[in-house]
Amino acid sequence: MENTTLPLPAKNAEGINGTMRADHVGLRTLDFAGTIGWYTKKLGFRLIKQVTLGDLQLAFLAPANDDNFWLEVLSNGPATPPPSTPPPITSGFQHLCLTVGNVDDTLAALRERGVQVTREPFDVPLLGKRCGFVSDLHGNTLEFIQNIG
Repeated sequence: MENTTLPLPAKNAEGINGTMRADHVGLRTLDFAGTIGWYTKKLGFRLIKQVTLGDLQLAFLAPANDDNFWLEVLSNGPATPPPSTPPPITSGFQHLCLTVGNVDDTLAALRERGVQVTREPFDVPLLGKRCGFVSDLHGNTLEFIQNIG
């Protein structure tokens, strides 16, 4: 699926690197095994590689049917317990967005797997998208989108 519902400007030959593209997002966690388990069991991500470098544990996960974008899970172990309520985001990454064929069907399937839906599906006609949101086991926000006509 391509993200082409908005008209795109021409590619920029003057850019820093003509081959630059998104590769992965890093997700730091205190619960390394639990995080890998959640993404593989709930979302169907595939475990590509898992390594330990000193005290640092790393795992690379890919979406079920996409080899071009990965989630990097990092952990130094449970040093301190996480806060019971995460502070509001004032800067930094707010969410990870994944394109799906049907947002409603995806959220229904995730509900059956015990995933908390935080915002029911809604349309954004100006962007040509239908969106819905869930939280992962740590409260991180995941957005699912589909193109709409």
